[in-house]
Amino acid sequence: MRDGLIWWSTEKATFGLVVRDGVVVEAAPYARRWARGRRAEEVFQKGRESGGVSVEWIPEQ
Repeated sequence: MRDGLIWWSTEKATFGLVVRDGVVVEAAPYARRWARGRRAEEVFQKGRESGGVSVEWIPEQ
């Protein structure tokens, strides 16, 4: 995971996390506090392990 978008969806919210050089650099206000500045792989794995969360990696074209 280098550059792209993590699509994150729960029952309460759906948003994208913008990834540059493997780090989340932009996020919706709902996720900004906990996601921004973290490694994309760490965030993606957290989503996969959490119940009720759907995540997808969308690489930059």
